[in-house]
Amino acid sequence: MIEWVRNKADIAQGSSKLISMSRSQLFMRRYAIRYTLEFVVIFMGVLVSFSVQRMSEEKRQAQETERLIYTLTTEIESNLDYCKEHLKQLRNMAMINEAILTEGRLDREFLIAQHDAHPFGHSYLDNGQYRYWTTSEDYEGLYLWMVTWWNTFAQNEIYFNSLVASGLLLHIEDPALRESIEAVYTTKKRRVTVNEGLLRDNSEKVFAWAERKRDEAQESRSRAEIFTRDFDLPLRNLLEDRSYRIGLRIMSLEYYIDSLQGLHDDLATLFGQDEGEV
Repeated sequence: MIEWVRNKADIAQGSSKLISMSRSQLFMRRYAIRYTLEFVVIFMGVLVSFSVQRMSEEKRQAQETERLIYTLTTEIESNLDYCKEHLKQLRNMAMINEAILTEGRLDREFLIAQHDAHPFGHSYLDNGQYRYWTTSEDYEGLYLWMVTWWNTFAQNEIYFNSLVASGLLLHIEDPALRESIEAVYTTKKRRVTVNEGLLRDNSEKVFAWAERKRDEAQESRSRAEIFTRDFDLPLRNLLEDRSYRIGLRIMSLEYYIDSLQGLHDDLATLFGQDEGEV
């Protein structure tokens, strides 16, 4: 009887331990599930947060790229106007230089008449407009610029440089459009600036020709006197070379204007603007 009671007590104690262990394991399992779920929720929250942040940043960059490209279109329109006026100036330079070679004249009266008809010497007003030099005051220094002017090319590139510096140019998805923008502002513009440099070299040689004549004179001589009276073969050769180099500048600028216009039309199509000439 006593043995039976002991066995019964052992069984009860064992059952109690099993129940206690089951409850402990259940508690631990619930604890693990709870914190696993919390971890998953936190992880998903962080992941969603990063995703939203990334999407927001991508949207911001896309909007910024679009804004800069839209502004670039406006810059190109301004550059088209500038290039067309610059081309007119170069063509006037070419006509005057040909007239000089044909007539063999560099006297003041002849040069003023030519420039009045085909002006290219200019300055800029406060509002950005051109003012061509056609007054008597403008012609006081005639021989300092009339046959030594190379006409510096200086279009606006603020917004293109902003696209490059910010890295937003790389965000343009169309690779052909991206390459077209880069080419117009680098490779194709380079042809214009190279020919500008060639004309500048020639202009400096013409100026040096006159200065050498002054330095070699036995008495003081003005540039007006030298250009008017000393129209010799070396000067004619320089002016013939000048005609050729002005022609190169005209040709490269015409090509560049076509490239600018094509890029403008592509960007205008992208933003739903009207195509065609600006």
